[in-house]
Amino acid sequence: MKIALLKHLTSIFVCYAIIGVSSTLFAANTTPPGEWRVKQGEISSSALWDIHFVSEKKGWAVGASGIILHTSDGGLNWRAQHRKRGERFFGIHFIDEKMGWATSWSGNIYHTKNAGTTWERQIGPLRVWFWDIFFTNKNNGWVVGAQGAVIRTTDGGKTWKEKTVAQYRKGPYLEVFFLNENLGWISGWTGKILHTKDGGETWKAQDSGTKLALESIFFVDENHGWAVGREGVIRYTKNGGKTWQAQESNFAKSILFKVQFETPTRGWIAGGSGVFLKTKNGGETWESVEVPTDETMEGLSFFGKDHGWAVGWGGFIIHTSDGGENWEAQNFGFNDRLFRVHFFDEKHGWIAGEAGTIMNTKDGGETWDYQDSGTAEWLFGLSFISPKEGWVAGARGAILHTVDGGESWKQLDKMTEASFENIYFFNKKIGWVVGESGLIFKTIDGGKKWRLQFSEVTNTLTDVIFLDENNGWVIGGGGTLLYTQNGGQGWIDFALPFNDTFAKIFFDGPKQGWIVGGKGTIIKTIDGGKHWALQRSNTRESLWDIVVQDGEGWVVGDLGTLLYTKNGGTSWHAIESGSVQRTTGIFFPTKNKGFAVGKGGLILEYNRSASK
Repeated sequence: MKIALLKHLTSIFVCYAIIGVSSTLFAANTTPPGEWRVKQGEISSSALWDIHFVSEKKGWAVGASGIILHTSDGGLNWRAQHRKRGERFFGIHFIDEKMGWATSWSGNIYHTKNAGTTWERQIGPLRVWFWDIFFTNKNNGWVVGAQGAVIRTTDGGKTWKEKTVAQYRKGPYLEVFFLNENLGWISGWTGKILHTKDGGETWKAQDSGTKLALESIFFVDENHGWAVGREGVIRYTKNGGKTWQAQESNFAKSILFKVQFETPTRGWIAGGSGVFLKTKNGGETWESVEVPTDETMEGLSFFGKDHGWAVGWGGFIIHTSDGGENWEAQNFGFNDRLFRVHFFDEKHGWIAGEAGTIMNTKDGGETWDYQDSGTAEWLFGLSFISPKEGWVAGARGAILHTVDGGESWKQLDKMTEASFENIYFFNKKIGWVVGESGLIFKTIDGGKKWRLQFSEVTNTLTDVIFLDENNGWVIGGGGTLLYTQNGGQGWIDFALPFNDTFAKIFFDGPKQGWIVGGKGTIIKTIDGGKHWALQRSNTRESLWDIVVQDGEGWVVGDLGTLLYTKNGGTSWHAIESGSVQRTTGIFFPTKNKGFAVGKGGLILEYNRSASK
């Protein structure tokens, strides 16, 4: 039997190569009849370096992984508008609710005319890190950056030209600020401050009185200004910068990254290691304020006297509504990585994650409650055969079992210290678990006893699924695809031409199945696995999970990747998820409602009735 099956599999590989080419045809764009929204968690854990609000409701934040975040409700909800792996945005500036610009470390400038719905790249004349950007109106703007870079535009960024400030071209300029179309300042390395009175036609140096790098500069009127930077330095002027004098921060070991004033007396400073300062007397004294983070704050934006936001390392966003007296987190606090989501029916669902995290809903995902798993191991897979009975598997050989919907969990006897990546139960008695080193175990008594099945591979196995008690599939690292016709007594390696890890296998009926994995891999079978064909995903991001029902399907992956098809994958299209987190699990309990989970405690919810 094994020899005959091996001969059959040889023909599978040949057919695979042919079918894989023909199925990469691309179809027209498709939009799903619904919308994804962030239910819980962080939409980004990448560092955020700048933030800008144009009203109490509308603002943008930028940072690592080429992310641009936007809120239209004062930060209650944030959505990712843009992402680009390898890019870093350091500065952002809007002149109104529609027009804005962002600067990057690659010497690129990005511009939007529609509040960030779309961003177009503008090419700068220098390939250096651009640290900051400022526009005085829709045409006139300035960018500063590394190697003394100062560039300007007079046509909204269609063209950018370098402004030579030769005698001062040493080290980076870190921030540019204009009070109006004529009066502007630049701060930078070794205490440098430049000033213009003619809209940037000419720049003259001002003596700041320090050699420390000045990270930020701000003027509240033509006379009163502040500059802050390394070693807690604060410099103050009351004559437009003709002379600068010191103010005491009492944080000599901290870097102060951002300063902003609302009046000549009322101002704020954000800095490293959770340092936040405020003053009500123009800086004669600075008071330390407790904020809900000890991370470095890189960006600060106040709109009016009450509402302010700060961003920084780790992707946090904090907000004040009382002028900086008290702060609350808007975009962090969920540290758990969530790996898998599974529903038994439209009401009962569970999520598995790191550090023993298990979450449960009994109302279709409206609310999620943490359950006591009794373990601190990372939990990667889960399988339920009723609203009451289910199993979870994870690191260091952990397998948990519940018969009361997760109100209590019992840890089953360990078979190995190797990690289990996923678990699947066909019914209340028969199940399989797979994991590191090619391990496959089977139970026929609900998990009381497990028997090792020999896979003859050593790669980590990531997922397992059975169509009936005999026919099943296992996938894993290095493009591993195993098949059994006898409940796992013997496993046959398909030896597909892939080296990347397969992450998830899914079947919609006995014939149609899909596998997703590294570098945007999606492959499909339409004959129960006899032949597999490559589908074009149009992404190189790692893909972690897939769900398909009656031709309509979804795939999730790194950097918030969300793909959609309505034709079984003949064409896949990128959909905005509103997140840039690694998203590793997706499940649709009904055709109209779905959930996806990922890093930073992320839970996304799809509602078909929320049509765009």
